Amino acid sequence: MTSVIVLATDLVAMSVVYWIAVLGRYSISPGYGLGFYLNLFPVVGVFPIAFLVQGLYPGVMLHPAEELRRVFCAVTTVCLIIATCTFFWHNAEAYSRSVFLATWLMGGPVVVFARHIARKIFSKRSWWGVAAVVVGSGPIARRVAKSLRNANLGVRVRGFLSEEQPHALDPDLDYLGDLSVAPELAGLGVAQYAIVAVPDKSKLELRHLIQDYCAGFRHIVLVPDLPGLCSLGMTAKEIGGEVGFEVPQHLFHPGADAAKRTVDLLLSGLLLALLSPIFVLVALAIKFTSKGPAFFGHVRYGRSGSTFKAIKFRTMLTNGDEVLKNHFASNLTALSEWLRDQKLKDDPRVTPVGKFLRRYSIDELPQLINVFRGEMSLVGPRPIVKAEIPRYGKGYGLYTRVIPGITGLWQVSGRNNTTYEERVRFDEYYVRNWSVWLDAHILARTVKVVLTGDGAY
Repeated sequence: MTSVIVLATDLVAMSVVYWIAVLGRYSISPGYGLGFYLNLFPVVGVFPIAFLVQGLYPGVMLHPAEELRRVFCAVTTVCLIIATCTFFWHNAEAYSRSVFLATWLMGGPVVVFARHIARKIFSKRSWWGVAAVVVGSGPIARRVAKSLRNANLGVRVRGFLSEEQPHALDPDLDYLGDLSVAPELAGLGVAQYAIVAVPDKSKLELRHLIQDYCAGFRHIVLVPDLPGLCSLGMTAKEIGGEVGFEVPQHLFHPGADAAKRTVDLLLSGLLLALLSPIFVLVALAIKFTSKGPAFFGHVRYGRSGSTFKAIKFRTMLTNGDEVLKNHFASNLTALSEWLRDQKLKDDPRVTPVGKFLRRYSIDELPQLINVFRGEMSLVGPRPIVKAEIPRYGKGYGLYTRVIPGITGLWQVSGRNNTTYEERVRFDEYYVRNWSVWLDAHILARTVKVVLTGDGAY
């Protein structure tokens, strides 16, 4: 049922894209005949076939960035096939290149967005998703179960199979029994996926568990207890009967670095040109409502430990240090919050205009200048100050290997509603798992976060 809903969503999305492209071209040049494109419309049915080849039905346990990559590859493949056919049939003049190009550019983003909406609508239904059981124990099994429950990955976890006592497992999931009941559950069709997350097992014990207890499940997913490795894009390799895992290192390749810089340069230049009127209005609002400059530069640490001034619209009083000191003297709770998070939810230094700018992240727009200079990127770990370096621990070495960004995983995952330790983990995950698709996913989520002001203060 999940696959049917997703397939129908894809068909609707690609149909909408197709007709937007056709009608857009027709509005510019009414001489184009719509009858021809009406006859061509059934070609839209080829796209789900390409999605099927890419493993997008039902498409369970796919990270949104990986889903975007697969959808884009499928749309590109179909468009190339159509272009090739028109070339060999010598009727390319009948097609509008703008319709073709618009369909290709809009197809991926619109399909992924439509899938997101469909999941929001149907994910609470009892029939949605593919049933799975978590076979395992310890922190790793609990982390896996929590991730599957919180992330909409198309998996409906029925419960645990474990040798641990029920009270030591996830309280939000049912305890189905010990490992001995696994074959019975598989035979009853209770779940199609067995997700094996067992720490501290020898290779013989693990092989015995998979072969003797999980063999009846249609799919078996083995989750090794290897925290800190790149997980997005990791692939299995067969090496003379042995299993190896290829760990991608995308962001550390010179080609990837150059591509990321090119995108940053083009987009930051375009955005600076488009947003220049807003810069003027915001600067005037700051100057007329509080004393001091409109812009503020704060020293941050970037790639290779080099320092730069991150440019922002000024959102605080010019005597902010004195105001904060007096605030801490009369409010120990605020001092505790500052020591824990390096931020205050109700910061007395922030001006009324500054509160508005912070809520919608407008104060960070001048950092597009830093991006254009090459000091920052559009997407990356959040830039940190010197006092935060000790809190990163060993993760600081990983942080300094890349350029910090205006937005990133932390900013789209709760921002100030997260703990500091979670922020560090978000940054480490981004560096290890970077891809152009992950950047695209973060940028898309940034739009929603900015509009809602989620976690901003």
